[in-house]
Amino acid sequence: MGNFTENDYAFASRFKSHRRKKRIVKKDFDKQLLSVFERERELFNAKKDLPLVPLEIPYQQGWVRFFVLREDVLRSPQAKFFENLLMKINTYNYSNAKSFSRRVKKKGKRVLVKEHQELYRVYPHQWNCPKFGLTDKEKGYFTYVEKKSTTFGRVRVHSYYVFTESWRYVLRVKPYYVTHRKAIDAEIESELGWIENKIMNFHLRGKIDKLKRGYNRYRYYDEDEKPRYCNPYKNKSLQEFYEDYVDEKRIDYGK
Repeated sequence: MGNFTENDYAFASRFKSHRRKKRIVKKDFDKQLLSVFERERELFNAKKDLPLVPLEIPYQQGWVRFFVLREDVLRSPQAKFFENLLMKINTYNYSNAKSFSRRVKKKGKRVLVKEHQELYRVYPHQWNCPKFGLTDKEKGYFTYVEKKSTTFGRVRVHSYYVFTESWRYVLRVKPYYVTHRKAIDAEIESELGWIENKIMNFHLRGKIDKLKRGYNRYRYYDEDEKPRYCNPYKNKSLQEFYEDYVDEKRIDYGK
């Protein structure tokens, strides 16, 4: 140790250990993934903001089905009220068949079954939302419903509000015409395709979700599965660790 000078120590400190090298490579890879995610989000927003281009010759593409006021309700004094409410809870269904039916296999045979359509369900986060715009009088025509469902071995409770007087509206079918089409940017589509291929081929979507959200949204957990142990002092500074230690000592001694 007597022959080890300050210059030798400074020179030796430049070398990185094998563990530190692996950590640097991992951090650099995570930064690249996050930059790819940000670029993908920018491209999606740019694609969404592209304008609609009108078609020279509109064409029919199937049929559309929606709700309208019944004739007797349309002639009643409350027609305006229920018409404004319908603008908020109306639903639109599209199909290639005018009958809005599809073939379903039952007892070894394929039979035609009409597609079910109902008015829009108002969810709790929309109930008092000013943007959705339900008035107190309109809320009086809804009832609260809770429905349990089992998905991947977990029991979930779905809650929503249902319109109680659905008989006031009837379904109407009309031809659906395409009059506009979204503009296409070749550069955006090419870069989005390249990013999507890289993420799918190397299975990086779960890694990106873990970096952004802290968990993998593609993994499902059972009800009885015990959560992993989480170190309460992880990612804490030395000052925060000392403050937690002092607080615990105060509680132990009753100070």
